[in-house]
Amino acid sequence: MKKILVTGGGGYIGSVLVKRLLEKNYDVRVFDVLFFGEDPLKEFQKNPKFELIKGDLRNLNEFPKLFDDVYAVIHLASLSNDPSCDVDPQHTTDINYLSSIELAKLSKQHKIQRFIFASSCSVYGAREDIILDENSEKAPVSLYAKSKIDFENKLLEMIDKDFCPTIMRNGTVFGLSPRMRFDLIVNLMTKYAVTKNKIFIVGGGLNWRPLIHVDDVATSLIMAMEAPLEKVNGEIFNVGHNSMNFQVKDVADKIKKVMPSIEVEYAPSDKDNRSYRVSFDKIEKILGFMPKKSIEDGVKEIAEAIKNGKLGNIDSTNYINLKKFMELKNLPFASGGLRTRSTFLPFALPLIGEEEINEVVDTLRSGWLTTGPKTKRFEEEIKNYIGCKHAIALSSCTAALHLSLVALNVGPGDEVITTPVTFASTANVIVHQGAKPVFVDVDRKTMNIDPDKIEEKITKKTKAIIAVDLAGQPCDYDKIMKIAKKHNLPIIEDAAHAIGAEHNGKKVGIINKTTCFSFYPIKNMTTIEGGVLATDDDKLAETARIYSLHGMSRDAWQRYSSKGSAQWQTVAPGYKYNMTDVQASLGLHQIKKLDDFIYKREKYAKFYKDAFSKIKEIMIPGSIGNIKHAQHLFIIILDIDNLKISRDEFIELMRSENIGTGIHFISLHTHEYYKKTFGFEKEDFPNAAYLSDRMVSLPLYPKMGMNDLLDVINAVTKIINYSRK
Repeated sequence: MKKILVTGGGGYIGSVLVKRLLEKNYDVRVFDVLFFGEDPLKEFQKNPKFELIKGDLRNLNEFPKLFDDVYAVIHLASLSNDPSCDVDPQHTTDINYLSSIELAKLSKQHKIQRFIFASSCSVYGAREDIILDENSEKAPVSLYAKSKIDFENKLLEMIDKDFCPTIMRNGTVFGLSPRMRFDLIVNLMTKYAVTKNKIFIVGGGLNWRPLIHVDDVATSLIMAMEAPLEKVNGEIFNVGHNSMNFQVKDVADKIKKVMPSIEVEYAPSDKDNRSYRVSFDKIEKILGFMPKKSIEDGVKEIAEAIKNGKLGNIDSTNYINLKKFMELKNLPFASGGLRTRSTFLPFALPLIGEEEINEVVDTLRSGWLTTGPKTKRFEEEIKNYIGCKHAIALSSCTAALHLSLVALNVGPGDEVITTPVTFASTANVIVHQGAKPVFVDVDRKTMNIDPDKIEEKITKKTKAIIAVDLAGQPCDYDKIMKIAKKHNLPIIEDAAHAIGAEHNGKKVGIINKTTCFSFYPIKNMTTIEGGVLATDDDKLAETARIYSLHGMSRDAWQRYSSKGSAQWQTVAPGYKYNMTDVQASLGLHQIKKLDDFIYKREKYAKFYKDAFSKIKEIMIPGSIGNIKHAQHLFIIILDIDNLKISRDEFIELMRSENIGTGIHFISLHTHEYYKKTFGFEKEDFPNAAYLSDRMVSLPLYPKMGMNDLLDVINAVTKIINYSRK
């Protein structure tokens, strides 16, 4: 027998349709996210002709066999009910339009001719002055109706001999269903008539509605699917009957005829803009469709189901789409709620334009790929941006840190003071030189090294201080420089996060002995991999430059260009730390965009701060005065003592919402190598340990859109609210 794919088969119409299809001996495959659970389909579970696939319409790519052996698709799945759609416009667009298009495209690719789409007469909007037929002008007054029209139009564009869609515009549906709803006019009035012996009519009850029983809707869908293709291919049908156009007050009168004792109370309210009378001549003429159930039939069956307890708690959110949607929207996906996003939002992405791409292509075509003229130009751009005397373009920030230590003659037996809350390379380069990293705890508020704790760690072996501008915030250099000057110690500034930042009006890069920048893809600007060592010290710059390329006296451009010389000497046992022209090609344009990138980061960071400021379980790190933050990272500190989840569990919950996060950083003194080698205990640096267990970095980058930002905020908020002790 033919297999029918029913999307939204667990819904109000779908659960009735599935039963009817099975009764007609069709094989039925239901694809449904099951917002309302599996109960509406429970009676079919043991039927060998029934198959249930739980899934989100937004993730059709995860179900490659969904269309196998399918004869026809009946597409019911949508975010329905006007108020529900208005709550989350993006979700509505994703489901009702974008994902529906993908469903249609995949159906067409799988050679499925028959595609029946359940649309709505609400597309006509407010047109009570005339009787509307399928060719009448549409005037939607809701996002729900607009999303239906938009998909209708797209569907009709796809018609050909192999893909024959049919559009069924349902009137306002009523009647008893396995997945009952009490947010539809007849059903709701009947509920109040039974439970309160009273019907409330707002706005005078003058609005027109075309009504249709849910059983009759199911019949119309099957009739459209079974009709000869030449009758239904590309056709639109209003689903109902001319005798079923009623004003709301008429509906109340019909309910009162069934239950004469009820009162009808008129209440003032804003006018409902939806009002339309519809012609159903076409569906009767072409398909021979005639509804079998009246309003009175629907009222009687609903009233009986309420009275005999068949529907259980009729005030349950399961019976009201808006309330259920809000409930699921505010529930973490891992706990049965709605997933915040249909696609994964990475923690960070670079923003690469055509200028960068063209520059890279130009470099590739030039034949000069390694360190050369574009690297030199990039160094000049960095110097001009920062205002420093020397900028040495390198393969990474790690290379810049290492060369800073080399140029400062840090070696075996020496000590270098730094923070444990940093990336491993900060301390690793100290170890590479045979020196000892001496950690100083951080300020819990700023997460940067605590200047008030530095001096107690200085010994005769101390050779330098590496200060890390975590997340893009410069350290308190007024205090640190005073201490360094007192003890004649150079400051190496690890500004991997901080290009574009300022301290006392000066750009980071001209404040300390050396400054080391990173251009890794997630940083504020990128050269794929890469970094720069910035300094005003001529001798240090010369040493660093020589050591950056094997200790050679000339780089490749100086050796092999038309003006170069093939003669060179190895003057020191250097390293392979040079930047290539391919990398510099990106940097030439990224540096010009940097201030705009930072501006957008600042805007997004403020949005985050405003959103999270009232959530007591979230602490946002503070900042010192007289700085400009580069806003590389937006870090939140979770009050896990008042949450039922750990930081790591929070990250997994965010991942389940399709949002990536980061940790910057788990304190180095708790890492295996540093514990074993230097004997550190977690309690040695209490602030660093505290932050390590609680900090989370949220997505923050210019390529994000406002909807991405809102998704992050919504996901964080619902996880915290649900996890609160």
